[in-house]
Amino acid sequence: MNTDILIVGGDGDLALRKLYPALYYLTLNGCMPENTRIFGMARSHNTQDAFLTKVNEWMKDNTGSLYDEAIWLEFSKRLTFVQGDSTNPADLKRIKDTHFSDDRDLIVYLAVPPLIFGKICTALEACGLAKPSTRLVVEKPLGDSKESFTAINNELRRVFSEKQLYRIDHYLGKESVQNLLALRFANDIFEPIWNSKHIDHIQISVTETVGCGNRWDFYDQTGAMRDMIQNHLLQVLCLVCMEPPINLDADSVRTEKLKILRSLKPLTEKEIETNTVRGQYRKGVIGGKPVPGYLEEEEGGRESFTETFVALKAEINNWRWSGTPIYIRTGKRLDRRHSEIVIQFKQNRTNLFADQLTQNCANQLIIHLQPDEGIYMRVKNKKAGLDARVPLEDRSMDLSFADNAKSKKHDAYTRVLFDVIRSDQTLFVSEQEVSAAWDWVDRIIEGWKSKNKKPVGYDAGSTGPVEAIELLARDGRRWNRGE
Repeated sequence: MNTDILIVGGDGDLALRKLYPALYYLTLNGCMPENTRIFGMARSHNTQDAFLTKVNEWMKDNTGSLYDEAIWLEFSKRLTFVQGDSTNPADLKRIKDTHFSDDRDLIVYLAVPPLIFGKICTALEACGLAKPSTRLVVEKPLGDSKESFTAINNELRRVFSEKQLYRIDHYLGKESVQNLLALRFANDIFEPIWNSKHIDHIQISVTETVGCGNRWDFYDQTGAMRDMIQNHLLQVLCLVCMEPPINLDADSVRTEKLKILRSLKPLTEKEIETNTVRGQYRKGVIGGKPVPGYLEEEEGGRESFTETFVALKAEINNWRWSGTPIYIRTGKRLDRRHSEIVIQFKQNRTNLFADQLTQNCANQLIIHLQPDEGIYMRVKNKKAGLDARVPLEDRSMDLSFADNAKSKKHDAYTRVLFDVIRSDQTLFVSEQEVSAAWDWVDRIIEGWKSKNKKPVGYDAGSTGPVEAIELLARDGRRWNRGE
């Protein structure tokens, strides 16, 4: 396979932090196809040596123990800096004539704002780089509503077919997220109880300690609902709740995910008021250090009602999940960085241990996504000893295959980029999925606007707004604390 990868925005933050390290890991793992070349394109007038030095410094600082000088030398031979304006057909034609040929596949990664996606596609078409074999990778955010997504997507589809488009969601590249398919469908013990009859509720949480930092302008236009829930968390929900696909090819998996998105119960105006929580962090203390509030992160202290925290209660209207609440939350400047899925089974009602099986001691299947990936089962076990009774204690069974996790030498971007090279769209989001997700999210955002629902405050370093705790408490439930 002779493949060229053209990274537009090739000296930007995304390319340096995520893309070059991910491609380096492919080389480290012996998975980089032999004749693959990588081109970093930018408007800046870098020299080849300056470009390699900049990438190398990022590698040394951010890949930790996985940095290997010999692997870097091998990897760097594939890297070429090309200067030019990606919206200018003449610049792309010059680069094409100098570096590319028709007998090689081309992957174009747009690590730039969606605002210029259409202009770049037009330029690629004009200079002859939009070949039938060309694959186009696009980053989120793909719009801030269904309407804006449709406009962006129409610009992409005018030049490229759906089979050529790879809408990346790096969450789907996480080992623990991919493992949901194996956990669900390769283990017969779970399938008979994976439904509303046996599962009390589901929690999906992504919490961060960091604030918006130097991304304030971007984040203020986006917010937690658009930044995290519309894409990452709804995709995770789909993998947790979808029906078994016919097989593991892209079309089959996407079909089942789409069914879940279309089965999400639309929230009424009253439910938007009672079943959603918007929050915005105030100043506080994290890790023993004071941190500013959201409004203080922006020079000049501009007023904003953008949410940095969202918690909500959702429901899927289908035969498997009807009546099972799904609680979703995400937020910045919280007390810890942690992402997990909690499958809480219904409370054991046997009379044998009625005095010990109190509330909130149900069995749980807990899937940690970050920072430590793993799968755990919360069960009851007899305490060791000579007690005449059978005293119970909470125990956690580790199902995470820790040895495999410790030997991992890649990240989520590595997996999804490897799949682009292999032309596998399974871990990429279809046009219909994005559109269906926006249908559900747009309704909530419009409900917030119509009621002028402003975010409630929460202290940085806390677990979030008290209203998020009350959201579950009203149902007699509580958020899992990652125990």
